[in-house]
Amino acid sequence: MFVRKAVHYFGRALRESGQALDRVALRLAENEVFNESFVRHRNQMPMQKKYPLVALDAFVAPNATLIGDVTLMTQSSVWFGAVIRGDKNKVRIGSFTNVQDKVVINSTQELETGLPADVNIRHHCTIGQGAVLNSCVIEDHCVIGMNAVISEGCVVESGSMIAAGSVLLPHTIVPPGELWAGNPAVYIRDIKEEEFVSFEKQAKSFASLGNSHRDEYLPFGNAYRDAEKRGIIPDPHA
Repeated sequence: MFVRKAVHYFGRALRESGQALDRVALRLAENEVFNESFVRHRNQMPMQKKYPLVALDAFVAPNATLIGDVTLMTQSSVWFGAVIRGDKNKVRIGSFTNVQDKVVINSTQELETGLPADVNIRHHCTIGQGAVLNSCVIEDHCVIGMNAVISEGCVVESGSMIAAGSVLLPHTIVPPGELWAGNPAVYIRDIKEEEFVSFEKQAKSFASLGNSHRDEYLPFGNAYRDAEKRGIIPDPHA
């Protein structure tokens, strides 16, 4: 783990140093294309001394927001405009799970059942664009369709799918391997074998896409300033 982190931060420093050199060359060429407007958005924010914990190989889009007690495991991804709030209770997102654009994940203060009001989304899950999840459990290899609503206290068991636009009423339990749809959502049929296989393929596809986005996206940092002070690269303001 230590070696992995060391390689990650060394590579990041090299890339930021490259950015600084690129800016020097552009200034010499009187090209100000690198100047960008300053954005105050913070995509990871602490809350009550709880900090988001994000795996090094996970992807969080620059305009997504993680707040408080949120854990994002390996090869997972949170896409553009999504908001994950761990300000009341824990939010856990498993490996190879994708939380797509404009999804909102939050929690109630407590459940009527007395059970934990956390959000637990396990591995190889797809949370479709615009879905809203509140104090629920989503087990392995599940698909939550676009704009679906998963209310507090719900449990979607392994290999199940909630169709796009469906509303799962509070404290509903969806058995494994079932398709539910409607408002309120009800059982439609069992998931077919080829559909179940496609769930994992979709999750891995988003993990790969997240890797591509993560490799392209590099926020401006301060490592290049240290390199300038040490004379490793020229200071453009000297």
